[in-house]
Amino acid sequence: MVVIILSSCVCSFGLLLQAQTLPDLPPVAFDNFGPAIREQVRKAYDDARAKPRDAEASGRLGMVLQTYEQYELAAICYERARSLAPDEFRWVYYLGVAQAALGKHAEAADNLREAARRKPDYLPAQIKLADSLFATGELSESRQLYEAVAKKSPGAVYAHYGLGRVKAAQREFAAAVEHFRRACELSPHFGSAHYALAVAYRNLRQTAQANEHFALYQQNKLVRPASEDALLDAVAELNVGALDHLKKGANFEADGHLDQAAAEHERALEINPKLAQAHVNLISLYGRMGQAEKAESHYRMAAEINPNLAESHYNFGVLMTGQGKYQEAAQAFRRSLEINPFYAEAHHNYGVLLEREGRFDEAAGHYRAAVENQPNYRSAHFNLGRMLLYQGKQAEAISHFLKTLTPEDESTPKYMYALAAAYARAGDRTHALEYARGARQRAAALGQAELLALIERDLRILEQKQ
Repeated sequence: MVVIILSSCVCSFGLLLQAQTLPDLPPVAFDNFGPAIREQVRKAYDDARAKPRDAEASGRLGMVLQTYEQYELAAICYERARSLAPDEFRWVYYLGVAQAALGKHAEAADNLREAARRKPDYLPAQIKLADSLFATGELSESRQLYEAVAKKSPGAVYAHYGLGRVKAAQREFAAAVEHFRRACELSPHFGSAHYALAVAYRNLRQTAQANEHFALYQQNKLVRPASEDALLDAVAELNVGALDHLKKGANFEADGHLDQAAAEHERALEINPKLAQAHVNLISLYGRMGQAEKAESHYRMAAEINPNLAESHYNFGVLMTGQGKYQEAAQAFRRSLEINPFYAEAHHNYGVLLEREGRFDEAAGHYRAAVENQPNYRSAHFNLGRMLLYQGKQAEAISHFLKTLTPEDESTPKYMYALAAAYARAGDRTHALEYARGARQRAAALGQAELLALIERDLRILEQKQ
């Protein structure tokens, strides 16, 4: 009998000790969430409270909180889940990820190292550990982990991106370029990789390449490649928030899936009708899809939320230009420039409208402002070169046409042809012939029959004068 009582006491004492070390559920301010999210968070919270000894319920609450970037609260839930199920890989991994998001990289590294030890074949844990080690300045160990992942999985875009960051931190910019380039090859719309590559090129004083990738970054700021992390995908799938749909929409747009991009933006607005950026993006998306009424509707809604969004007025200007409503377009571009005088695209498009009215000097001024604010803006260099050629400034025109030749694409024959014409007007037949022949070759390869006929006509004239 005594033994039984003693055993019962020991058991009770053990449970009491465990209860004392188990973190309490975190206080959650439900009113900080929108209706749909509030309901989701409250349900997960109530489930965790109803099952205080269930690691899955506490961990699930952590995942719901994490998907809405409530990392501090999520970390408490993961600590709880780990205490309840100390051998479960997921909770220690999620805890490390949440701590890293909070900037607690030393603590994150400890937990991520444990996660990587438990599942050495789960490569995302190796990447996350390498990221935290990089953040704490442990560059050597971080590099070794990235290299190990890249060796096991050559297509692991984040491993190459991480190696590029390590090399750049060690001021090995040429090596950094190779890894950032590989990351961009694996994921052509990876905005952060394009930015890092541009910085590396700039440090190598390769200005043209730097400008090219800065432009690609501007086009793809929100785009990141798929995580290749099943556990974090499980967290992301819980997100019903507007910003998540906005990001998904940006990814669909980058891949050319405009219908799906618009649908994701509309879902974002169902959650948060006052999300101005979604309205702004839909002006452009519906305009490109030929749905002008919807585009105009979103322009009006964006203006009601915030009338001082330069991008909103710019997108509306593009829409009006496409409909031949040039006065409305000019007004929209002017408004955009009042808000943001450094908006290169607005300068360029307003310059096109001014040129259409025969106001060539004013147009040239806006083209010049466009290239000053975005030095790799090929269309603006081309149009400024044309204006300068009209003004008899051949040498300056040539300098701008030369800046249009890279990268090569379907516009290159037109740009080379303009350059050849500028050299011809300047009396330099050697260069005129060189670029005219180059333009002819590229136009023929691209099947640009109308342009090819013009080039061949001028080439005959140039060759007869030799």
